[in-house]
Amino acid sequence: MKRKIKDYYRYILYNIFKFIILITPKFIAKQILIFIAYLANRFNKEHLHIANVNLDLVYGDSISKEKKDEIIFTSYKSLLFNLYEFVENQHISKEKLISKANIENEEVILNAIKDNRKIIYITAHYGGWEIALPYVALKYGKLAVVNRKMDNPYINDMYERARDRNNITMLEKKSAAKGMLKAFKEKKAVALVIDQHMKNGIEIQFFDKKVMATDATARLGLKFDAVIIPIFCVMNDFRDYTLKVGDMIDCKNINFKTEDHIKELTQMQSDLIEKQILEYPHLWFWQHKRWKKYYKNLYDRNKYE
Repeated sequence: MKRKIKDYYRYILYNIFKFIILITPKFIAKQILIFIAYLANRFNKEHLHIANVNLDLVYGDSISKEKKDEIIFTSYKSLLFNLYEFVENQHISKEKLISKANIENEEVILNAIKDNRKIIYITAHYGGWEIALPYVALKYGKLAVVNRKMDNPYINDMYERARDRNNITMLEKKSAAKGMLKAFKEKKAVALVIDQHMKNGIEIQFFDKKVMATDATARLGLKFDAVIIPIFCVMNDFRDYTLKVGDMIDCKNINFKTEDHIKELTQMQSDLIEKQILEYPHLWFWQHKRWKKYYKNLYDRNKYE
């Protein structure tokens, strides 16, 4: 009962926040979000620690502490801008949502559709991730997106309604395999965000460090001769994005170098995310424990205080 009350209380707070955001002029809303990012950057000690651990794992001493601080602050700002997008995108037209971004290398998607190929989109918590998948779903056809249910059922229901409005069907992680197969049968594309920590999966390298990664995209792609298309939404400014479509990985035309095709294909996808992060590191969400499986002790803040 206490949990239910707490969930409902948080749902009410979210709706108050949503109301304030929607009635506030956009230039003021932008400054409010930047100020909240500043507060989080200064006082959210736990996630600051996580971000610093991740930056140290990736960069070591190759960049300055000041540069790392700048990356973390901008990452918080990106997170707050994404929250705004999530709220606003529930209440605007398809045309207005699409107008927020321009797209590069669109022909990759158009050619895959023209050739009637099964499509798997991969992306990351990077830049405008709350724009990337809705944009693709509204412009190029329905998407089935693998996602973990939120702990708060009230917010999760609202989240699923918002996704449905934007041409997206949510697939629960625990039963994602069946959902993805069904999506292909229904002529939908499939999309996964593949940059998060996983308890299970397949071991690969990410920035020359061991991590666990989902092999679902590799298995699905090889089974159905699908194309895997990376998409990254670069945040130029508040409500201003560039959707970068990467070159497709054609699963029926890969010259594999090893016998372990699943692992090799999974590594290829991770390498694409790594390359994009290195191009604009401030746009990645550094505040999650990406390397937790093998570097768990580093994330224990109590050991470093």
